[in-house]
Order: sequence, then structure tokens, then C-alpha cells
Amino acid sequence: MENRKCIFLIADGLGDRPVKEMNHKTPLEYAKTPTLDQLVANGMAGLVHPYRAGTRCGTDWGHLCLFGYDPEKFYTGRGSIEAYSAGLELQEGDVAFRGNLATIDENLCVVDRRAGRISDTEEINQLIAEVNGMEMDGYQLLLKPLTEHRVAVVVRGKGLGGKLPDTDPGTACEGEKVVNPAAINSWKGTDEDRRTAEMLWKFLMEINRIWSESPVNKKRIENGQLPANFILTRGSGKAMVPPAFTEQYPNAKVAVIAGDETITGIGRMCGFDGYSKESFTGGFETDYMGKAKMAMELLPNYDLVIVHVKGTDLCGHDNLPFKKAEIIEQIDGMFRYWMEQEGSENWYFAMTADHSTPCCRRDHSADPVPSFMAGPDVRKDAVEAYGERACAEGIIDQYTGAQLMATIMDYLWFSKKYGA
Repeated sequence: MENRKCIFLIADGLGDRPVKEMNHKTPLEYAKTPTLDQLVANGMAGLVHPYRAGTRCGTDWGHLCLFGYDPEKFYTGRGSIEAYSAGLELQEGDVAFRGNLATIDENLCVVDRRAGRISDTEEINQLIAEVNGMEMDGYQLLLKPLTEHRVAVVVRGKGLGGKLPDTDPGTACEGEKVVNPAAINSWKGTDEDRRTAEMLWKFLMEINRIWSESPVNKKRIENGQLPANFILTRGSGKAMVPPAFTEQYPNAKVAVIAGDETITGIGRMCGFDGYSKESFTGGFETDYMGKAKMAMELLPNYDLVIVHVKGTDLCGHDNLPFKKAEIIEQIDGMFRYWMEQEGSENWYFAMTADHSTPCCRRDHSADPVPSFMAGPDVRKDAVEAYGERACAEGIIDQYTGAQLMATIMDYLWFSKKYGA
């Protein structure tokens, strides 16, 4: 029952498929990862299903699974997570959405789902200030910025429903029209759902009108940048409250380090403490060593420190396998730094992903994710390298995300004993 600690890194969208240009290796198999290979060789590995085999997970669902939950019992949609992450306080009856600042043309066709990956904080704040709090027909629209092009969207008023189709036509669907949920004849929404769809569409059309004349967008066009003139919405839902992590693991202290506010928000929903810095981004470039050093600062006060890296997922969405390999090599450097610290021989190290994002697909897939755990008294298997094919031979192969978390908590002596 020694006082053990664990650092658990989640590389968003890490899992991939063979890439022809990489001699049919995955980005993880292609990357030079001597530290990760060393850890795997001294621990146990496997291909983990974040939720269950054959199921594609979103980032929110996948992380809830990795945090030890079954989201099916309480999940109402990504929107409430985004609102919570942004610091919005939801009221009973509110309907929340995750949103993207986007570029559309005069025919309401999507030009770019991320408005050229707009990231200038001043520009984003000014755009949101132009429309936040607008009221229409007795309803109110609330907006708050998240990471880069992402925003939290809340519609407030009486008699609203929470199950709406997305206005976003989908990943890699540039050129297609924005979806008007109120105009989908085949949609079997309730009266409350349809009322919400009608109000949301009115708000979005008014946003498009206002932002088309915004000084911010006029300047962006002059500079050869895409204007942010629309919000694509996804993941509608009402507020959800999962049980606290400590209900299952009493007295466990967990910290989450991330540049993506969605991840720290999910962590806070579960009762974890969230940490970030301005240099911790949810983009391709982030302060990898800054995250590694913060983990060292927090470790004395926490049993488990979770470190999140987003770039691997972005590379999958943008079909950038070589960039994905570069980011994996940065992650290898983080583990090398941790292992060089005094006392590291007494710590556990683990790594996994919330889902696979194959570069060839440019979207999430149901492929299980390469995972490992290493440290004092961890059982060792025959796996000697960190990669999709190698991990398939490991002890924890075919675990779920929640089972991986349960295994980590058992090594930390927080697991419940069943029976006598």
C-alpha cells in the first residue's frame, strides 16, 4: 500500500491505419519513440476499445469512458459539456450546443468549417460581443468562446427540447449546404424540439447578417483570410450531471492538464481539478514540455495526473500523417523528461487515446487504440514496441477505456474489493 502516483497521457485520436507513404506503417509505428518503447517493454500493453468494440466515439464520449464512466447512463449531448467548459452556468430548460466559427457563402454552403482555423482571441471576442445575449421571440442566445474556432452556444427560454439535428453538414463536407433542422421533413422531433430548431435557425441567420458586416470580417477579407460569418452547431443537449469520480474511488485526487477547454471541462464535471496555461493550446503546436513540467509540479498533491494532447487528432482530421508522427515524438520527449526525474521509479506511467482518427479517413473510427501501463510491480507481457500491431499481443488487449482506468486505480490502491 505504498503511496504510488500515476501520470496518464491521453493522445487524442492517436490510433491510425497503415499509411502507404510510411511504408504501410501507422504514424505511431513510423515515429521514433525510444522512451515509449522502453516503457512498453517493461509493462503491459493492448489495443483498447474506449467504449466497446465496433463503436466510434466522439471526444466527449471517449474521454468520459477513459475517466471510468459509462456515458450511456447520463449523456445528453456534447453541448452541455461545451457550456460547462466555457464557464456558462446552465439553467433548467436550457439547450446547449457545441459550435464552430465557420465560413459560408451567399448560398449558405460551407466554405470552411473552422473559418480558416481562426484563433485570434481579440477577433473572436469582438465577434461574440456583437451577438451575445441577443433576444428574439422571448428567447435568448448565449455564446462564450472555447479553444480557437470553437464556441459554446446556449438557447434559453421556455418549452425547449434538447434533441436537434446538427446544422453542421459534417467533417470534410465543404461545399454542402448548412442544415436547417427546422426544415427537415423526415425529422421526428417533438414539438419542443421543433420550437428549439426554429429559434436556433432564426438566431443563426441573424448572426450571419450581423457578422457579414462586422469590421472584424471586413479586415480578415482585406488580409486574405476567410471571414467567420456563421456558427455551425452540433451535439445539442440539456445539462447533464455525472456521478462524482470519488463515488467509485473515494478520496482519489485527480488533476487534468489540457489546452483544450473541453477536456478540462469534462474533468471538472467528474470532480477533477483542471489546469491550463496560455501556452497550452488545442492546436497543432502546444507547450509540450510546459505540460510535462506542470505534471511534475502537481504530482505531489495528486494521485493521478492526466495530461491531454490534442494535436494527434487534428493531424488525423487533416490527413497529415508525418506531422502526426512528429507530435508523437514530442510526446516521447515528455515521457523521457518524466523518467529522468528523481523518484520516477516509484511512479506509474500510462498512455492511451479517446478514439482513433486515421489520416486516410479524416474522421474518427472504431479502431481500438494502442495503450500501455508501466511502473513498479506492473505485470510484463511480451510486447516490446509501442504500435498498433505490437500492442495487439499485450495483456490488456481488448480492454475498454473504463477498464483501463479501473486497472490504473487498482494499482493506486483505490479499487473496491467485492466479496469477502
